[in-house]
Amino acid sequence: MTVPTETIARNERLAPEALPQIVRARDEELLRELALKHLEHVRKLKLYASAYVLGLIVLTPVWIVVEYIGADGWPQRLSDQGNPGDWDPWILWVALVGGFLVGVAALRAHFGRPATEADIEREVERITSSR
Repeated sequence: MTVPTETIARNERLAPEALPQIVRARDEELLRELALKHLEHVRKLKLYASAYVLGLIVLTPVWIVVEYIGADGWPQRLSDQGNPGDWDPWILWVALVGGFLVGVAALRAHFGRPATEADIEREVERITSSR
């Protein structure tokens, strides 16, 4: 960004008419950085959700085959005791932990977004109305 020479004073400081352009440019750069950060959070959320779903699609049949062979047939009950006919429900822990991690990424993507001008105005109105 170049500043026209007529806005520079003798002491090489910017004249007041050039400052709004600089402030506007800084605001635009800040907004761009915030938008890029938000887009990165959304991209990570999509990646985590896809990996979670794909992982469960792959692990569930593996769990079924392993438990079917280990229990000598279809399940009679879910238990980690190791009795005949018991199926160990380890797949549920995988699903719960993965779901929790995807949920954290979703919360970060949703609540980590930059405030809009409408959000700011609504908050200012809330603060001034409570006085």
